[in-house]
Amino acid sequence: MSSHFDSTVLEQELSETLSAKRYQHSVAVGGTCVRLQYRYHETFDERELYQCGLMHDIARDWNAEALTQFADEHHLPLESEEKGCAVLLHAPVGAALLQERGFSRQLCIAVRYHTIGSIYMGRMGLLLYISDYIEPNRMHLDDERRASLLAEPTLEALCIRILEAERAHLLAKGKAVTHSGMELLQFLQEGGKL
Repeated sequence: MSSHFDSTVLEQELSETLSAKRYQHSVAVGGTCVRLQYRYHETFDERELYQCGLMHDIARDWNAEALTQFADEHHLPLESEEKGCAVLLHAPVGAALLQERGFSRQLCIAVRYHTIGSIYMGRMGLLLYISDYIEPNRMHLDDERRASLLAEPTLEALCIRILEAERAHLLAKGKAVTHSGMELLQFLQEGGKL
């Protein structure tokens, strides 16, 4: 089903509500989603997929108080890690905002889980999760590492490598790995497909 939203209008909106750096990231994630789709032979509506990447951080520049208040007032179901880390709330809050505006269920679910990963995020969510990590402006990856990741034969294999890298990064910083991310890693390692 084709998205009925105009990407140019959405880009204009985000350019006025996000920081310049966050806006640049969002446009890059949208473009990366589309490029990954062709690289891995997925069949989503290109405009909707771009908009998923574009809109994924719609609430990312909100402060902790605003995110917490919105989540509480809208009774959003949250993972335990999200309850303990307000910045993670931008994903469920963003998904709720997009749902209120009439974006598709699969797009909203993808946005909902783009920070922590989930076995419930669907293939659009898989594309978004990967794109958010590897888009060209991300400084934690050099060109060689990015090319190595993109050499993986499947989205699942690529996601496993990202989840393993995220786990190592979090453990090195003394932070907990999210339960849903670990569940996703195990699911994919056992041959599961989203």
